[in-house]
Amino acid sequence: MNYLKQLFLAVVCLLAGIVSAVPASADDDGQVGYNIQAILPENQVNKENSFFDLRMKPNQEQTIEFVINNTSSEAAEFEISINQAYTNDQGFIDYADKDVPPDSSQKYLINDIATTDNKVTVQASSSKIVPIRLKMPSEQFDGQILAGIQVTKQPKDTKAEKGRISNVYGYVLGLKLTETDQEVPRDLKLLGVEGAAAFGKTSVVAVLQNPTMDAYGKLKYKAKVMNKASGEVEKEAAFDNHMQIAPNSQYRFAIDWGGDKLVAGDYTLDLTVSDAKENVWEFTEAFTITAEEAKKINEATIGQAGASDWPLWLYVIGGIVLGMLILGIVWYGLWKKRKPHS
Repeated sequence: MNYLKQLFLAVVCLLAGIVSAVPASADDDGQVGYNIQAILPENQVNKENSFFDLRMKPNQEQTIEFVINNTSSEAAEFEISINQAYTNDQGFIDYADKDVPPDSSQKYLINDIATTDNKVTVQASSSKIVPIRLKMPSEQFDGQILAGIQVTKQPKDTKAEKGRISNVYGYVLGLKLTETDQEVPRDLKLLGVEGAAAFGKTSVVAVLQNPTMDAYGKLKYKAKVMNKASGEVEKEAAFDNHMQIAPNSQYRFAIDWGGDKLVAGDYTLDLTVSDAKENVWEFTEAFTITAEEAKKINEATIGQAGASDWPLWLYVIGGIVLGMLILGIVWYGLWKKRKPHS
């Protein structure tokens, strides 16, 4: 019986280890411990917006401010960066990555316009006003400059926490700069088509560029990839979920290959993109996937498929079921051993 107890405890410890491996979400931590708020100036275009929506002039210099409220019981250090708007791989405007290379059409870089302190310390249960200095370009422009003021609370660097995974929380406060109400004519360019690994899957990617200083919303995509030799349709894709593209940015529109291997050969892409203003862009582009490219992409995606694609909760359930099965087998064996022979 002692043997059974020891085995039971071992299985319980094993299951506890599996469950504890599930990463905690932000909600599990309760409160983030801080928040930020814009102090809207007089040249705020729309007073109902909680982000900075500023009407500026050429050469204008201005200092705007926002507040960091530290609601925790300890002093905290915050990292601040001002990031140019870009289009993420999901097809939406984003501000969270400060290292995205600027597009070739980008004329005005936000880091040449807006500057602030990189790090700020705020004492426990207190607030601090952070200034941002703006210096507009000398020439007037139509359209908009979009950016995000990213504020990230830094984890405590203590000996007790070294070697442990720390959750890092961040907020982004929008910054929109305009000088006129003149509407910018919209444009969209197809820079190229290529085989690629996108979202860990074999894909064909169309690289699109918005070369204008305007943000587009409610975009719809329809795509068809055909074998150039046979004319047969290899894959089709359609997206109608209010996608976006940032000013002066690129979007890598990925056509999922459905888990199939990419095959070397010549192909043609037919792509149609439309927006809510009844603009329609139609592209037809021939492209080639070489044998070397196909092999590299297939090995990086299909070769890695399998257990790594399973969600973590399946492992948890599998571990629990396995533990119960082991306990059942052992219990049955001991019961059978104790049962008197007839």
